[in-house]
Order: sequence, then C-alpha cells, then structure tokens
Amino acid sequence: MPTSTSSPEPSAPDRIAASWHRSRLAGVDPVRAHGSLAPVDIDPHGSLYEAAGPVLKDLAENLDGTTYATLLVDRDCRIVHRWCGQAQVARAFDGLGVDLGASLLEERVGTNAPGTALETRLPVQVHGAEHFAEMLRDFSCFGMPIRHPVTHRIEGVLDISSLASDANPLLRPVVQRAVTDIQRRLQDGSRTTDKQLLLAFHESVVACRGALVAVGENLTVANQTAQDTLTAADIAVLRILLQDVHLPGETVMDMSLESGESVHVHAEVLDTRRLAALVRIEPREPRRGLSVSALSESVREPGTILVAGPPGSGRTSLARELAPSAPITLLTGATTVLEGDGNWAKQFRRRMAAGVGTVVIDGLELLSDALLGVVAEALDRPDRAHVVMVSAPLTELSEHTAAVAALASRVEEKLPLAARRDEIPGLARELLSAINPDVFLTPGVERMLVEHRWPGNVRELRAVLGHAAARRRFGAIVAADLPPKLGSVPGPRVVVRPLDQAERDVILHGLIKHDGNKAAVARELGISRTTLYAKMRALRISTY
Repeated sequence: MPTSTSSPEPSAPDRIAASWHRSRLAGVDPVRAHGSLAPVDIDPHGSLYEAAGPVLKDLAENLDGTTYATLLVDRDCRIVHRWCGQAQVARAFDGLGVDLGASLLEERVGTNAPGTALETRLPVQVHGAEHFAEMLRDFSCFGMPIRHPVTHRIEGVLDISSLASDANPLLRPVVQRAVTDIQRRLQDGSRTTDKQLLLAFHESVVACRGALVAVGENLTVANQTAQDTLTAADIAVLRILLQDVHLPGETVMDMSLESGESVHVHAEVLDTRRLAALVRIEPREPRRGLSVSALSESVREPGTILVAGPPGSGRTSLARELAPSAPITLLTGATTVLEGDGNWAKQFRRRMAAGVGTVVIDGLELLSDALLGVVAEALDRPDRAHVVMVSAPLTELSEHTAAVAALASRVEEKLPLAARRDEIPGLARELLSAINPDVFLTPGVERMLVEHRWPGNVRELRAVLGHAAARRRFGAIVAADLPPKLGSVPGPRVVVRPLDQAERDVILHGLIKHDGNKAAVARELGISRTTLYAKMRALRISTY
C-alpha cells in the first residue's frame, strides 16, 4: 500500500497523477481524509434525484446480491443516493462515513471516482491504490458525469463501486447506459416545467403593464415591453442570476441593463428543481455619478497611467484607449529579449524626447532593472511625451518593477475576463463585428460565452469568435459553431450581491495567481482552508 507521501504507480493514467497533484495542493491528508466527509442534510426531491430514481431502481434490481454499490452525487458532490448489493459493502461504507449527505469533493478526500469525474467533467475509473485516501483503497469505482441535455451543466455523477478484488471492466457500459437514461429523463422533466411556465406567463401577461419575462431551461418568452427593454445580453445575465435562486416564491434583486439603466428584478420562482421563473422588470432611480462623457474626459487627463492585469485581459487595448494624445508608439518588453536593452532604450529615449504623442510600454514586468531605471529617469523630466505603462497584476510585480509602477498618477486594474462576466456579451459583439459584421450571436450562444471560465481572457474570446465566424459566414452563430470546449466546460455562475461578487473576484484572482493552490490562497487571505472551501462553494467557484 502506498504511503501518504507516495505517488501513483508510474503506469497509472495521467489523469490519476494529475488528480493526486490537485489533492496534495488542496492539503488532503491521505490518512485522515475520512474526517473530511462532513455530511449535511440533502434535498431528496431535487430534479436530479427525480430523474435518476427509476434508473437507480433498475440498477438495484440487476445488481442485487452482488458486491456492487451505486452512488449518486449532486453538482456539489454530496451523496444524494446510496445503494449496496450486499450488507458487507454497506457496513464498509458506514465505517468510512460514505453515506447520504457526505462530500466526496476531490479537495476533501482526494482522488475518487465521483469527485474526480466532477472535477474533470469526464468519466473516470479509480482502482484500488489509485485512490489518494488510504480508506478508499479497498474499492474500485467508475464515475460518469450527468450532463443536462438542455443547459449542458453538470448535474451530478453516477458511480458504481465494488471491492477492488471484484472489479469488472464491463461496468463502464452499464454506467454509460444508465447516465444516458437519466439525461433523457432530465430533458423530459424540463419540457413539462416549460409547459407550466408558459401557462403562468399567459395568465399574467394581460394584467402586467410593465416588462414581463418567462425564463425556463429551454424557454424564454417576453411581452412587448420586455422585448423593447431587454437585449439578448440582458436575458443571458438574467438567466445566470436566476440559477442562484434556490427558494420558491418571489425574490427581488437589482440588475444593470446593457443600456446602463438600473432595474429591480422581481422573480417568482415556480420550480426550485429546475430553472423556471416569471420575472417582472421595474426601473429604479439611477445611481448618481459621472456621466459617460465626463468619465471619458477624466480618464484622458494628462499624466503617467498604469494599466495592470493578466495577459489577454484587454489591458493593451485599454492602454491605447487611455492614451492622452496621438501619435501612439507601442514598445513591448518582450522585444528586449530579441533586440537587447540598448535598442529598446534608444527607441524609448527618442520618442520621449520628441515631446509629443504617447508612449505605451507594454510588459513593464519584462524590462530589466537597467531599463526600469531608464523609464524612471524619463518620467521625471518635463516636456516629455505622455506615458501609459502596461504591467502584470500589481501583486505579481517585483520590487523594482513595483517601484516604477508606483510613479503612475493613475492606475487602472484590468480583472480577468472571468471576473467581468457582465461585460462579455457586449465585448463579444464588438469583437465579432470587427471579425465579420455579417454574423451575430444568438441568446443561447451569448449565455454559453458568459458561463465559460475564459482562462485565456479576451485573447481566448477573440479566438473562439474567430473559429465560429470561420464556420458561419452569414447569419446567426449557434452553439454548433463554437469550439467543443464551450459546451463541455461551463464556468462559474454570476452571483447576485455586489459584496458576493467582490469576494468572488478576490478569491478568483488568488486562485489564478497561485495556480489553483488553495492552501496558498487561504494563507494570503488570512483565512483557513475550510473557510476558503466554504466560500468557494457558496460563490459557485468550482473550476479550480
């Protein structure tokens, strides 16, 4: 049996080795992982269990008397169903705490079929010693994600487990067939709910004088006022907001439309198991502040400007927009690798001495200490050209780079695209128009773009749109025109409250900075890993 510090056998699949690496980063203890199952009360009436019930019953009848067990976990990796073919298997699970409400998240118990399948969104088999936690190494498990056919979200994972000595490779097609049946029943349930939602809309539309929208998993219906008020991007954001409402009855929240208007959203949730809500939109008093024109003037005031953000986030484009005067000269830090410091310094000094236009330094963090000194010296001189510096996030700058960055009189931070989801629809339309003005995005595609996590930021978004435009030269871009990854890796959902969004942005930034190392993020934020995991679950951060 491997020790707590060993790695999987060299012959283990790469996905198992990657899972072990993630488990170590999460701080999982292979010996004491059983104490992390943390069972909680679960909802036995959710749409997943409703769809899976008959399928699980059939599996139980076919596997009765064997040493096999079936587990069903929800999208939070909580066990919502457990069935065992023999009492000895049930006793083994009881002794480990593998019971209803227990968490099998990879970050809690390490490599295991349900948790790793949910983490990777792919089917996975974990046999014996491939389990990270010692307590699970007597078992062999195969887990397969259950994907909703309409929303493409992962609803949970179906797992069949057995004692390692009784492992059978023929279980894979059994699980695949069962998952297919569950997904079909999820789709049938969505159709029934959509019919009920449509009936509720028709009953309310006559009496409603304002904007009224019915939002379901496979249905969006709006009265004329709503059609005049809401754009496709507004509908996409509204859908994501509603996905975080889990209580029946009316919920009120605030939302900013693409037009800039602030509105109250009154959502009457008809079904908590599926997305089904009747939504009234009412205007609210606009927030006081600078007008767009005044803001535009304020950000173009002369002075040294710093734009900080991760590569691909649109930081260079923003730097060009903020340039106080033309012509604009772009000098990249990367060119110093090919051309040397001397040539870069010569070009920089010549443009600065000209005293006109704007010099954009793209990649401040890539400059040597000697070049940083040249830049700092030039910024102290009068009658020079304007300067806009572009750098990595402020927390990632070296001491010397941070010292030069601090000379800026104005700092604009560009967050990763995943933290600016409300901007994605408008940005996507702008980028697509530049690629091919003869095509447009459907609401469903805009929703998929909003839900993706965009590790490559704006650069990745531009590449995705270029791929779609190459497949569709005219008319509406549909889901089939997008790369497959857009349908298989939905990103975290937008949260409702501004405070939640702020917390979410901070945590996401930390996860990106530390390459998913949750222990390092917790230390930086001054909280325990347990608190960090709780916040990640509450804020629907599940992609790291």
